[in-house]
Amino acid sequence: MSEADGRIRKHTLAQVEQPKFEEEKQKALDLVKMCESGHSLRRVKRKLRRAKHISIFDKNMNYYSRFLYNLLPDKVKNVEISDILEVRPGYRTDIFMKASRKEKFRTAAPEDVCFSVILTHTKFLRKSIDFVAPSKEVRDTWINALTFLVNAEKAQRAQFNEKQWLLKQFHRCDLNRNGILSFDEIWELLNELNLELSKDYAKSVFKKADVIKKDGCLNEEEFLKFFEILTERPDLLNVLRMNNANGVESWTVKDLQKFLTEVQQFPDITEEKAKSILKTFEEVQENGEHGEVMGVVGARRLLQSRWGHILKPGHEGIYQDMDQPLPHYYCNTSHNTYLMAGQLAGDATVEGYIYALLKGARLLELDIYHDDEEGLLIYHGFTLVKPLHLKHALGAIKRRAFEVSPYPVILTIENHCDADSQKTMAETFIEILGDQLYIPPPNADDLPFPSPNELKKKFIIRGKRGVFAKQEEEKEDDEEKNKMAKAEALPKVKSVADATLSSLIALPSVKVEPETLHEACKKHPPNSSPSLTENKAIALCEDHAQLVKYTSEHFVKVFPKGLRQDSSNLEPMSLWLQGIQGVALNFQTTGESVDLNVGKFRVNGGCGYILKPKELLEGKDLKQLTKPKLRIGIGIISAQYLPKPNTGRDIIDPYVRVQIFGVPQDEWNAKTKTIRDNGFNPVWNKTFYRELVCPDAAMLRFVVMDYDSTFSSDFVGECSIPVRSIRAGYSSIRLHTGYAHTVDASATLFVCIEIEELEDEF
Repeated sequence: MSEADGRIRKHTLAQVEQPKFEEEKQKALDLVKMCESGHSLRRVKRKLRRAKHISIFDKNMNYYSRFLYNLLPDKVKNVEISDILEVRPGYRTDIFMKASRKEKFRTAAPEDVCFSVILTHTKFLRKSIDFVAPSKEVRDTWINALTFLVNAEKAQRAQFNEKQWLLKQFHRCDLNRNGILSFDEIWELLNELNLELSKDYAKSVFKKADVIKKDGCLNEEEFLKFFEILTERPDLLNVLRMNNANGVESWTVKDLQKFLTEVQQFPDITEEKAKSILKTFEEVQENGEHGEVMGVVGARRLLQSRWGHILKPGHEGIYQDMDQPLPHYYCNTSHNTYLMAGQLAGDATVEGYIYALLKGARLLELDIYHDDEEGLLIYHGFTLVKPLHLKHALGAIKRRAFEVSPYPVILTIENHCDADSQKTMAETFIEILGDQLYIPPPNADDLPFPSPNELKKKFIIRGKRGVFAKQEEEKEDDEEKNKMAKAEALPKVKSVADATLSSLIALPSVKVEPETLHEACKKHPPNSSPSLTENKAIALCEDHAQLVKYTSEHFVKVFPKGLRQDSSNLEPMSLWLQGIQGVALNFQTTGESVDLNVGKFRVNGGCGYILKPKELLEGKDLKQLTKPKLRIGIGIISAQYLPKPNTGRDIIDPYVRVQIFGVPQDEWNAKTKTIRDNGFNPVWNKTFYRELVCPDAAMLRFVVMDYDSTFSSDFVGECSIPVRSIRAGYSSIRLHTGYAHTVDASATLFVCIEIEELEDEF
């Protein structure tokens, strides 16, 4: 097919698909209108409750409790559409799973009329609101309407559109829905948006923007003009001047092409492509045409788009070799995945597994016990944690396992069952996971472990395998000493394991001690996989060379020590530097450790597997590196729309802490000055330089803090990223803010990065 034919075909397909898209969109909008009128739905908590009226209004899902023959409202609750994560059909939450075990409930609330709204929650991270509709038709109406609205909201959040965000603030403040805002309404908004400025100055800007009707109020267009004046960007004007052939504050097509190619490091930007980009981001003139130059507004939009993204082009997708044995990769690993709070109380929940999978986890933990009445359960033994049925957990895992990544999910079994229960456990895995369950071949111990590509859409079982199963394979004429040596390399179990379960375990557990690490490197088969406590891992790290040699061939998991009952996390970087693949973290707990984990696994398509540095694959100790390989310049220019750490607090005093995590020679942190009373558009213009001896293992972290002279400074937002995935040039970094450190709709940090490769030591 010629290039011209290809363009014609693409255009023809677009013509065919556009009406179909518009038709589907209109259908969804019709369903939304039906939900705006509302329906009577029953809610399920501990039991099925009486009907409540639920409706959608102004991007909120509102539901009402009624009494006195449904004439008067009793209680009003609302959930913002932006807080809804997903909508699920059927019995797919913990509440529904427990309730549906009773036949009486299933009769009163058949699965095809049930649905759940999953939302973010400050206490539980994820919470479900569970409803029973009067019919399947009504249930499907709500599912489709809410899903449409949630997807639209997600699409807006995925790429910050400043104009849309400002208009959202406008409509939020327009309480009487008359399409205009008074100065008092805007002044209240400015206080919320974290900017300390004089009221007189704000009024003068207000008057400059009130140019259409001059009626003392601003409509949408005037409101946007008001913020354009208020948020003038001298930093962007400087970028325009520096990258203009004549030093003026605008770009021609050629200026833009040169900027994107030489400064922003994007390859293959032709003049035609640059012209198309300019038209996309530059303002439309009064005659309806685009100008031939880009000004500050266009540059502002450009740098908020993919052309100002901090990641190197391609690193947001799969860019690494995924055909090497599994132990060659770091694995995004969760600890006690079924927990969503502390370690001692609460519920074992499917939401824990779903949350971890959607965060990119590829290794999940299942602590499995047997109860004579309830069967196989998952919970945290010797605690007050309420159990979860194994079948429910596996069902949820199977449904959601490969939404974020196609690469294998490792299920680590903490086996607390006797032989009979283990047989039932094996049957349950086979029944639910089916042909997606990876079953190792009989000679698996003698083969390199398969690669992530070979294991796509597969579940890998990791756990203790019965010693007896291996001992039976020994030849009778083997020397007794050889038998003992091989048996020592295999896991020990408290009781004889079921043979069927043993045959499913592809990553059998082994024991590793500091004093036997050298022997373990020689004896353990390639599929051996020890689990280490935090303290034991630290002890093993003292023998860097041997541990790195071991992890170059075997998959190792490290989990937090038992004293971390508050679900705090261990420090992962020192363990990654030893080549340890699975550093298990409590995903429900925010903080530096989880931020680094999120940053590390955000690249390579967020697939949950990251290829280790070549030095580690070769068994070399990274801490022996001495010669710098890379020089990085980090320019902290400004920030925009920083949130307050706590609602109602004074205007923040922000500063930026810049941190590098890696080998001891590269560890570093510095900070900017503090900007008083401005979280709206603070400017720092501070540049730091640093040389790195091991950039392949280094992480760069930006943390915005609110300075407090009396108490410790408060967290505002952060972003962490592997150094090797950073694109040189200017970037508008979307910050992770709030209690859950989630991507903010508007808060950005504007930076400029310089990268210089130095001579390679090896």
